[in-house]
Amino acid sequence: MDWTNCDWVKEDQLYYPKLRVDNKISWQHPHIIGTFRSVKLKRDVEFHSLGERLFYYFLELDTEVIRYYVQPVEVAMPQLDPEGQKKEWKHVPDVLVFRQGYIPQLYQIKELSSDQTKTFERCNKRCMEYSEERRWRYSVIYPKTLPDVIQSNINLLHGFLKHRKTYSQWKGQILHRLNYLEESTIIELARSFSSSVDFRVVLPAIYHLIASGSLTYNISKPLSENQLVKVGNLMCQLNTHFQEGDGSENEAS
Repeated sequence: MDWTNCDWVKEDQLYYPKLRVDNKISWQHPHIIGTFRSVKLKRDVEFHSLGERLFYYFLELDTEVIRYYVQPVEVAMPQLDPEGQKKEWKHVPDVLVFRQGYIPQLYQIKELSSDQTKTFERCNKRCMEYSEERRWRYSVIYPKTLPDVIQSNINLLHGFLKHRKTYSQWKGQILHRLNYLEESTIIELARSFSSSVDFRVVLPAIYHLIASGSLTYNISKPLSENQLVKVGNLMCQLNTHFQEGDGSENEAS
């Protein structure tokens, strides 16, 4: 599906966050709940776990993701009370993602794949049904099961997503030079501009081009100045990690 011309007015009204981050007991869970500023959405995004934040960072890096909504819907969970009367409570899945060329996908984000209670299984089944009724896809995803180096690289690259005015000045020159060289270490590429500028001015622009999908490197290695980079999109590697099950399973379509 083509989402590029959507104005998102209807979606913004429908999929506003149904849960809010509760900071009343945040002292008991340091660094687990909070917010970050989304470059893609141009607004604050709340997270309730480090797994959620990691996956949202991944969505920020994914150049095919046009928009996403956290805590977007309430899924009715029917049950019987001790007296046999019908009752209902609401379950809130974690994020609804709109990717260019794809139908919407609803995600539930969990810490461990082994942590599957009866309540989780009920919620999972109902979310699948809810998604199928709307012709969405549904997945349960486990970002914290990704290799540590992948998690570290995602966290690091997210910090370079914000565009700065100086990056535009160097983007064309960096890509042109790397097309000619085919590949280069990050530090050597930055130093190749030393005749016209301090290489430390170019370094963050190179990292930004990696984060924003213009340059790529071996994501299975820690990102550093000594890594080889070339023209390409890093998401080809990151998507493979999620699709092969390191970070996701239980997908319905």
